[in-house]
Amino acid sequence: MDAQTLRAWAQALGFAKAALCPAAAFEQAKQIVSRQAPLAERRQLRFEPKTDDLRTKSLAVLLWPYAPAYLTQGEALFVDSYYTASNLAYHAAKRLEERLTAAGCFAKANVSYPAKEAAVRAGLGRIGKNSLLITPEFGTRVVIILLATDIACDPIEKETCEKGMGCLGCGRCAAACPSGAMDEQGLTHPERCLRNFMMEGNVTPEPLRKKMGMRLLGCDICQRVCPMQPEPVQTAPIAIRLDELVTADATGHADRAQRCKASARARAGCAARREQRQRGLPAGAARVGAVPV
Repeated sequence: MDAQTLRAWAQALGFAKAALCPAAAFEQAKQIVSRQAPLAERRQLRFEPKTDDLRTKSLAVLLWPYAPAYLTQGEALFVDSYYTASNLAYHAAKRLEERLTAAGCFAKANVSYPAKEAAVRAGLGRIGKNSLLITPEFGTRVVIILLATDIACDPIEKETCEKGMGCLGCGRCAAACPSGAMDEQGLTHPERCLRNFMMEGNVTPEPLRKKMGMRLLGCDICQRVCPMQPEPVQTAPIAIRLDELVTADATGHADRAQRCKASARARAGCAARREQRQRGLPAGAARVGAVPV
């Protein structure tokens, strides 16, 4: 098994790009996390892939792009498109793990290492002031999945890692952030990020509650104002009515979850067909799930 085969299999499962980076320890990320406020997602991070499993030679960095959803109005709660795309990417990575394992490789999908740093090491982009990975093809709207494997990675030249889009340092994300999580230095106060309040499950401070608006999960304000994004093709959002959320029983919630998944798959398929038409590919040639933005 080689890196080229892994990339081909990943793309066949819907990932737009895949690259390998060495399984070196993430010492720099470890130091940064230790200096910041404790957040649940960061507490789950691991920093030494080879120590966790001696079979790990590299990390496969898998990118699943997605289209932004237009903002909802009225009493509908907004769920960022990232989360439906993340669900699809998670399961695609599990299928890739199964296929690699069946081929005799060591593979463990959805491992928790510093994903953005791994993507930079793999030459897939650079990190902007808003702390998000900026890719040349998709801007910041990508789900990053990591897969530990024993496949040797291709050598990556330094200039490859530094090519493509870089943050302009324009300050638009800091100016637009409603909670003051960013300043001219970047995302220096992640504990103030609205998204992190939603993920942590802690009580949101009173001054920030109105700024959350009708967002149920996710905040992409810094992405919407970023000039490094490609021209977006917006999609219908996953919108949940507040009265349905608070009155539905377990069956109702399960039904809504299934409809959300079906909607996400349908949007992925439509976007893939749109990419096929734009690139002039024959029918069936577009990657299912590769959503251009």
